[in-house]
Amino acid sequence: MTLRQPASLALAGVLLVASASAVTAQSCAARLDVADWALVRSADVPGFTLRLPRAFTRDSTAAASAALAKSRTAWWVDATRGRLGLIRSAHDSSARTELVSAVGRSGYLRCEERVGSAVAVIVHYDVAQGSQNGPFVVRARIRWPDGEELDIRGDASDRERLAQLLTAVRTIRRSGA
Repeated sequence: MTLRQPASLALAGVLLVASASAVTAQSCAARLDVADWALVRSADVPGFTLRLPRAFTRDSTAAASAALAKSRTAWWVDATRGRLGLIRSAHDSSARTELVSAVGRSGYLRCEERVGSAVAVIVHYDVAQGSQNGPFVVRARIRWPDGEELDIRGDASDRERLAQLLTAVRTIRRSGA
């Protein structure tokens, strides 16, 4: 009996290390080179900049729906391939929506990363059950040390655009931070 106990503990340890290394091997996306991406900002959400591929343009159709929102928003779109929006969060944490959970979602991945002086919690998942090729959804919340928050929402039609949106989230900076 004493011989089985160390063996089962060793097996449990090996399984724990294997599962932990599989989790840490996952990343929100590959790091893409953003040197030729446009540096963009919006008067609708002042004080923030980010880099986006040059194919993205301001989404002027989002202004009508943004007028209904309580928080200030800015959207960029790349024809039918992707969309990214910034939403300045209310300082009242009860008013903000929580990031989606993994329940019932395929391809779900959640990670936490440093973005400048802030911490970003990034979530992405497949919209269609069992789909490996999209469409994909990106949700993120960036929080600075002084408590200011920015919500990011996006969708992508393919894995290439998904990688671009996740990289764009990492490029968001706040003026003076």
